[in-house]
Amino acid sequence: MADLPPFVAERLGSPLNTLFAAFDYASDSHLDRWQFAVTLTDVLSQGATLLDVRWLVLRRFAEHAKETTVPGDANRSFRRLPPTSLPADMCVALSPLGAETLRAVLPGWRPESATQACDTAATESGAFAACVTPVWDAERREVRYRDEIVKRYRVPAPNQELILAAFEEEGWPQLIDDPLPPQDELDPKRRLQATIKSLNRNQLVPLIRFHGNGNGLQIYWEAV
Repeated sequence: MADLPPFVAERLGSPLNTLFAAFDYASDSHLDRWQFAVTLTDVLSQGATLLDVRWLVLRRFAEHAKETTVPGDANRSFRRLPPTSLPADMCVALSPLGAETLRAVLPGWRPESATQACDTAATESGAFAACVTPVWDAERREVRYRDEIVKRYRVPAPNQELILAAFEEEGWPQLIDDPLPPQDELDPKRRLQATIKSLNRNQLVPLIRFHGNGNGLQIYWEAV
């Protein structure tokens, strides 16, 4: 566990408790943590400052994004922001690293990691928890889920592999923004849609499924 400055518990106790509550509500509901992301206004109202939020983001204890949800959407959606951008209308979510590292400095902390807690809750309830995430093994070029090989690549599939690598790098949140770089004369929305279909095709054991959210900008995964 990372060494933490002594001011963390005293200075950030209240705002961190709010972020932890959002993180735990998401785990308990078996939803992606962004579905319970907290607005910057709420974080600041708990006593944090922009400096505190910037520190949390730079230390990778929290992540921030601009909400792009459209009325009528089934789920909240977001566009990630660079560390230098802290707009007033952004939202904040605790990262898995932050949940495990920072919980130790708060009263009533639980020694188990957020992932372990989620797995335990899922086992006790018999639920198929979304927090049990897939694994993209770039070296073996395999997608695994619950110790099963979902898909194995025998030939290059750069677009699919780029999306899988992006999910793996971000810890398999429920959704990510389209990571495919712009390409001349190719409509990015159609290309993403075609790549999603390819990800779902020819799975050895169909345990996970990918889909878009209708705006052509983001991709989701879910357990089947």
